[in-house]
Amino acid sequence: MLEKDRKISIKRANELKKQAVLDIKGKSKVEFGMSQTSIDNKNKNKLRILEILHGTEEEWNDPKWQMKNRITNLETLLKIHNFSQKESEDIMKVSKIYRFAITPYYLSLINFDNPNCPIKKQCFPNVLELDDFGELDPMSEKITNPSGTITRRYPNKLIINITNSCPSYCRHCQRRRLIGEKDIETSKELIDESIKYIRENEEIREVLITGGDALTVTNEKLEDILKKLYSIKHVEILRLGTRVLATMPQRINDELAIMLRKYKVFVATQFNHALELTPEAIKAVDTLVDHGVQVRNQMVLLKGINDDKYIMQKTNEELVKARVIPYYLFHPKQVKGTGHFQVSIEKGLEIMKHLEGHTSGMCKPTYILNAKGGLGKVPLFPIQNLEQTEKGYVITTWENKKIIIE
Repeated sequence: MLEKDRKISIKRANELKKQAVLDIKGKSKVEFGMSQTSIDNKNKNKLRILEILHGTEEEWNDPKWQMKNRITNLETLLKIHNFSQKESEDIMKVSKIYRFAITPYYLSLINFDNPNCPIKKQCFPNVLELDDFGELDPMSEKITNPSGTITRRYPNKLIINITNSCPSYCRHCQRRRLIGEKDIETSKELIDESIKYIRENEEIREVLITGGDALTVTNEKLEDILKKLYSIKHVEILRLGTRVLATMPQRINDELAIMLRKYKVFVATQFNHALELTPEAIKAVDTLVDHGVQVRNQMVLLKGINDDKYIMQKTNEELVKARVIPYYLFHPKQVKGTGHFQVSIEKGLEIMKHLEGHTSGMCKPTYILNAKGGLGKVPLFPIQNLEQTEKGYVITTWENKKIIIE
């Protein structure tokens, strides 16, 4: 290489290095589940929670125990953490309208010393949920339900909702209207009606099984559904929606992974912050991926939780390290009770623009807005990088540099 070329190369490398150093500095401030500080905090909370619930280490690792011992009332929460009188009153007030439930495991991830802990914000009731912002069903699922428990928004794919139950009820949940006062699994009659509809409509090639959380039902019930769908010749793809990898990773074991692989099921999960990527969560991912089950992440952009370029970069890079494919970044839906989580589209585009060039293409989800009325997903792009002129096409790079393609 000529000396002048080497000098140009070194100059350019140093420019890139400066940007990389800024990214490293920014990401270093992001809490994440694999740090020793987070692990120590989790283990400390775990011991306290086990003591209060009179549980054992063996029970902690049992998903049935985790579900049975979900924290669902203020009285139990107060044994774990000293809330202020106002916080207690607010939790009580909100829980009368929107119930809450948190697995002991997910509760253990909270940093109670941090008032802005992203886990706390996602699972503790907030008085702002009582504001009138939004609609109960902005996606119009009630009028996109042609049969059984189906939601159909697209020509060749649809959703089957098999339960309203979740290990932990996220405060930003798009289906909070269905949570009600108790967990209810969809009846066999409604599921069979849904499967009959799919069998009779040969254009349906893809089915997403969701809820609630699809993995709160037993393996036996889930396999019965998968087996029936898998037997339909025109159904080519089966997907399963779940957040248990983040909220109750104990649910994932070899038996489940083998069954999902048997029916070639793709898993769509939801990690919203790097703090949720704990050793337990990564072990759950490993179990699925090692058995040949592909895991993709559908993150929700949430104010005060992940609406920061470095949190977003760190979380998606940690996901890829764990062999989870970043799939979608959902702009928050305008669901009643979730106004305090709303983020501007401008902010979302700003974050996505940062990811361009600052991280691997594998670490970039597609930014999605769900159109109201059940009209489907609309991708939002951060860079208008193509303009046609008399001289040719003007292309804008991730650094806002312009080049002309004649």
